[in-house]
Amino acid sequence: MSVVDALLSNPYQVVAALQIAALLAASLLLVYPTVAYAQNVAYTEGLVGLTTGFVLLTVSNTVGLLIENDLIAPAVDSSAGITSILNLGASVAATIGIYYFARQFIQTNAASFEATEPEGSGGFDDADD
Repeated sequence: MSVVDALLSNPYQVVAALQIAALLAASLLLVYPTVAYAQNVAYTEGLVGLTTGFVLLTVSNTVGLLIENDLIAPAVDSSAGITSILNLGASVAATIGIYYFARQFIQTNAASFEATEPEGSGGFDDADD
């Protein structure tokens, strides 16, 4: 059975293939500037983390689709364990990437939260200001 035959036999697998294509496009759009223009990217570490997360998520969905259709590893009954491990790696990588974006705004040495008062009273009355 080819990949196309497996996809056409179940409409849900067509949706899964479209999702994989969208994830692959997002991954490539993140990989390209990270690799080609790394010296010009402001938050290179954050972008690498998000890119790694998207790539792992793409690999997870691809492997899951191929295992469920017995195109790879026919001895494996379910792809749940493999995709769960890859999804965990993707979420950890994305979390690390987000931390690198937000680290300059995170203050861990403060004993309490600082409350700020808004400048105006708010609402529609301040719309002309």
